[in-house]
Amino acid sequence: MSDIRVASRYAKSVFDLANEHSILEEVHNDMVNIKDTVEASRELELLLKSPIINSSKKLSILTTLFGNSNDLTKKFFTLVVKKGREADLFETAKQFHLLYNSKKGIEIAQVITPFELTDELRDSFKQKVKQLSGKDTVELTEKIDKSLIGGFVLNIEGKQIDDSVKTRLQKIEQSLK
Repeated sequence: MSDIRVASRYAKSVFDLANEHSILEEVHNDMVNIKDTVEASRELELLLKSPIINSSKKLSILTTLFGNSNDLTKKFFTLVVKKGREADLFETAKQFHLLYNSKKGIEIAQVITPFELTDELRDSFKQKVKQLSGKDTVELTEKIDKSLIGGFVLNIEGKQIDDSVKTRLQKIEQSLK
């Protein structure tokens, strides 16, 4: 079974349990913490995927890192390690976050620009995403790509709005050929 399917099933199960026990916010915060920590640490990602490091050592490290987590979250990563699926922990946390955003009506969007956004531009992008998605809340991630030269690339729900100078120049170049 593919990793994303396994991660989605685990995420759905934990999400349903957290929702049922009215601890969704706490568990969501834990999952975001797990996702962000693994994303920020290549060493942790490699450790979780390593077949050489035994599961008890991995569980010990996870317990140390995420010891302040909710009991449900702790039980979850204990189960994941016992099942030998610790390599799927990051993807599971990511899928959980997507389920949470879907339930809460939060739209995830990414804007790529060649410069750091000002507060005014950030708010403008959020308003545009709200308008396009029809959702009230937007989680906007920002990425800087100097190769765009100018303009922006906005990704929403798998759709892309590319209004970058780089793309415009490529279109002009293609039309001249």
